[in-house]
Amino acid sequence: MILEQISMDEFAAGIKKTRTVIIPFGSVEEHGPHLPLGTDTIHVYEVCKEASNRIPVFVAPPLFYGVCRSTRNHSGTVGIRATTLRALTADVVVDLYRQGLRHFLILSGHASGLQVASLTEVGEELLGTYPDIRLAVLSIIELASALWRNEIVTKNDSHA
Repeated sequence: MILEQISMDEFAAGIKKTRTVIIPFGSVEEHGPHLPLGTDTIHVYEVCKEASNRIPVFVAPPLFYGVCRSTRNHSGTVGIRATTLRALTADVVVDLYRQGLRHFLILSGHASGLQVASLTEVGEELLGTYPDIRLAVLSIIELASALWRNEIVTKNDSHA
């Protein structure tokens, strides 16, 4: 169930089937001359939508902006501060919790260590605040790296 595409009645019906939501995080940053700036977000969002085709799960709208340090001086990269990411993540999860969701998968399509660490920090805080919440933070890059390890053209760089 793609959250921004369903009605309030469909949401109410869906909450009776599942209390799980995947929240995709990406970035707007360079990925070489051949890929769009939204590659991280597009990729993770498509994976989330495919998951929702296979299992009953809500998929929140993707959050395009991420923490971009190593690519910040490249054309087109637009990043946010880690503090902004943490605040935004907490606000989104808390409001989804208020709507009745209890199981959260925060999935980053952006490989920034600071981004994943920031998401993890928020997750730990929320787990300590809401005793009935279940929450995991994962990076799609780490999960899938074994699948494309032999496809990487530039050694030690899976970015573009």
